[in-house]
Amino acid sequence: MHVSISNEGADTYLFGPGIDDSVDLSRYSPELDSHGQYSLPASGKYELRVLQTRNDARKNKTKKYNVDIQIK
Repeated sequence: MHVSISNEGADTYLFGPGIDDSVDLSRYSPELDSHGQYSLPASGKYELRVLQTRNDARKNKTKKYNVDIQIK
């Protein structure tokens, strides 16, 4: 799985089967391999959450973003 987001001020987290809590899929996450990909641990339904930074949330900022998800 590869996720890219156009706004680097947002964080992406994955929830689903085989994941204890969540997986950080942000650009520099240690969960990603050297190609920026993450291997899904099991088949099933997954949820991807895009969150803004706490600093931006406190300032009531809104930002537009695009998400590209590739599952191979």
